[in-house]
Amino acid sequence: MTNSGSRKNTTLSWVRKNGETAEDREFAEQKYYDAILNLWFSYVNYSGDTYYPALQEELYFEFEKYEAEESNR
Repeated sequence: MTNSGSRKNTTLSWVRKNGETAEDREFAEQKYYDAILNLWFSYVNYSGDTYYPALQEELYFEFEKYEAEESNR
């Protein structure tokens, strides 16, 4: 992002959708996932509950993708 000299507060969601460059959007996407994972860690540390449906779905999707890639080798 260009530095205009004036401070502009935006959300990660806005930057993920409207970033000036693809790199800005990718950086915001990574920061978003980092924040979600950190929130989940905090939740697990606080509650001891390890089940988080959205994360489980993402992990399962990645596992299926990995298994498909391995079986195609």
